[in-house]
Amino acid sequence: MKVLELLSSPVWTGPAEPMASVARELARRGHRVEMAVDRRREGDLRERLAGMGFPLRDELALTTKGGPAIYLADAFRLRRLAAEFDVLHANFSHDHGLALLALSGRREGRVVRTVHSSRSLRRRGLQGLTHRATDGLIAVCEAHARALREGFGVPAERVVAVRGAVDSSAFTPEGPDLRSELGIAAGAPVVGIVSRIKPDRRHPELLAAFRLVQARQPEARLVVVGRGEGLPEVREEAVRLGISRSVVFAGYRRGAELAAAYRTLDAKVLLAEGNDATCRALLEAMASARPGIAYRAGAPAESIVDGETGRLVEEGDVAGLAAAIEEVLSHPGRAREMGRAARSRMRALYTEEARGAAVEDFLLRVTRMPRA
Repeated sequence: MKVLELLSSPVWTGPAEPMASVARELARRGHRVEMAVDRRREGDLRERLAGMGFPLRDELALTTKGGPAIYLADAFRLRRLAAEFDVLHANFSHDHGLALLALSGRREGRVVRTVHSSRSLRRRGLQGLTHRATDGLIAVCEAHARALREGFGVPAERVVAVRGAVDSSAFTPEGPDLRSELGIAAGAPVVGIVSRIKPDRRHPELLAAFRLVQARQPEARLVVVGRGEGLPEVREEAVRLGISRSVVFAGYRRGAELAAAYRTLDAKVLLAEGNDATCRALLEAMASARPGIAYRAGAPAESIVDGETGRLVEEGDVAGLAAAIEEVLSHPGRAREMGRAARSRMRALYTEEARGAAVEDFLLRVTRMPRA
């Protein structure tokens, strides 16, 4: 099978890492996988993919900032290029539309889209039409797959839910943490969030919940890991709530420092998905044997087994969120037990091999179906 991965982004963020992980697994299974990404804007994605050994196609601009003329030129170029591939695998709406235009009226070739974010599940513009015109749709959780089937009328055989994945050898409970660097006492209870800091990630709700926790557990600390345009407002909110001395801003971390950041925590909170709705930071923390705490929605509601590997709270329930955090921090032995169960779940179900095999199976089935 010959697959062309399309991603109209120039940076290694959001869907880029899961796209590369799936592509690597497909290649390992003997399929030919090539990449086409945004080559107009500055970013590290092309360099990262080339370093992983993926062939990069330069025929397409694949930029969301180019305007109608560049978009149409890309559609014509992709139409010629598509003859070399069995599957055009789109990862963003921009790529999705181009792929559908490129194969319009053709019987050969298939368009598959991975719906990485719930933004693509909103009813807007031509969303429903493009979903129904697509040969195969990959959702990151059962809830999103159900929305595609029931909300957009996509036939069940053209939709599959494929779990996220985490490298459990990179994120482990053993190793250094950041407590000393961050000035946190060894025995202090710590809850944390690892996420880009922007309004839609719901940091103020976590601060409000932590205020309730901190009133009952003054020694507790909240660690905020990440960067983003919302950082000044989050800092100001911590001051306004009177908890700034108990909130530690750890900055952006990657690689070994990110793994150490997860080990700093007794529990990991995630309240909203980003561009990768598998909520990879939650999976990484759980692989590090940390219980997860999240709202009962999307992929987190399926990755966390409530009461066994973490806690789930009804969306927007700040008091319930505070109670869940306090429960986990107040019972460190139980928290460690949930963390061990979380790591076991990640190693059993959320592996790159399992995700790659599931995507491979679906792509092969789609190539045997007639065009949508």
